[in-house]
Amino acid sequence: MQNIWVYVVAGVVAIGAVISIRGIIDGNEASRNTVHRPPAATAPANAASAKIEIPNPDATFDNVEITKDDYILGNDSAPVTMVEYASLTCPACANFHQTTLPTVKKEYIESGKVRLIYRDFPLDQLALRGSMIARCAGRERYFGFVEAMFAQQSIWARDTNPLAALSRIARLGGMSQEKFDACIKDEKIADAVVKQRLDGDKTFGINATPTVIINGKRYSGGLTIEQFRAIVDPLVKK
Repeated sequence: MQNIWVYVVAGVVAIGAVISIRGIIDGNEASRNTVHRPPAATAPANAASAKIEIPNPDATFDNVEITKDDYILGNDSAPVTMVEYASLTCPACANFHQTTLPTVKKEYIESGKVRLIYRDFPLDQLALRGSMIARCAGRERYFGFVEAMFAQQSIWARDTNPLAALSRIARLGGMSQEKFDACIKDEKIADAVVKQRLDGDKTFGINATPTVIINGKRYSGGLTIEQFRAIVDPLVKK
């Protein structure tokens, strides 16, 4: 789990005001110094066959509004809605996307049991740029870009020229260099990404990435697939 409070949120003078990106998110050096903590285990490490206890949420919300601007995987009629807040430069988020989420997609999203709403919570300028590129790719390719960036995070996020590394991923995804260059300069898209982060902080008290909200219950720090099943299976079997 990547603690976000080492990043200073400043420069916002009023709701709806123009957001100064440099005043909101610190640069890459701060992200490299952040402490990462794995999700807390809910069962003994030496008892693989032990029953997984249902993790306790750290907050509950009566209403989690889904909007037309959200990026969604799964059926609208799914009995379970999971909202994920993540940063493209967060190693714990990449781990969640590489270990837990593929099984969640196969067993729950594709079967119509769960719908996923992915929301940006960039922890640094580089994550912000990555989120902007995914949005510029368009809705049909959005999740493909997000997954590609998580899968290659250890490469592009540590490159001596990370923007050039990002542009290579974008080109492989079918985005021209001209469109890439225009995208990372688009202040409207940057403001939308940062607003989503600010809204997550204000509305749901997001203080770690990844954080998931499952049917209104918040779990900070991500979940293992065993923990996810323990939470969701009782909800989909009703």
